[in-house]
Amino acid sequence: MTQAFTGAAIAAVVAAGWLLGRPRRSLLRSTDASAVAALNRGQIERLLSSPDGQQLGGDEPGNANGSAAASVATWPRDARGRGLMLRQLEQQFQRGGEPRRQALAACRAWGDRATLPLIRRGLRDGDPAVVALAADAITAFRGRSTAPAPQAQRPARPPRNVARTR
Repeated sequence: MTQAFTGAAIAAVVAAGWLLGRPRRSLLRSTDASAVAALNRGQIERLLSSPDGQQLGGDEPGNANGSAAASVATWPRDARGRGLMLRQLEQQFQRGGEPRRQALAACRAWGDRATLPLIRRGLRDGDPAVVALAADAITAFRGRSTAPAPQAQRPARPPRNVARTR
């Protein structure tokens, strides 16, 4: 019996020496992360710039007189600026006429999902120019929704009698 313990102890020492003596492989030694970082920076810059080359961002929702044309150059990035911009667009929309058309043009240029209720109201407007602007603005939102997919359900626990037999 002592011979079995001695053999097991020797095997354990040999296995430990073999495992501890192996050289470790580094996982990312050959990967150059600077190219990936440059690609990410380029994609972020492209997201922050509008299609016509104007820079998006900034915290100002518009100028003091409420013109939507002046707010096209800078769009709000934070929640406070977005709320101010939405209130400004709502006020313009309620004025009717040219300010309503400017508000819908700004909604189309901004392209934010928060403007959808205003665009939908524009679809039901009596002015054909406003309806045309609203229809043009809502085309950017057609197609797949960006709602999160429903989470997968966890498998149900087996019945109590099955759990007892294991």
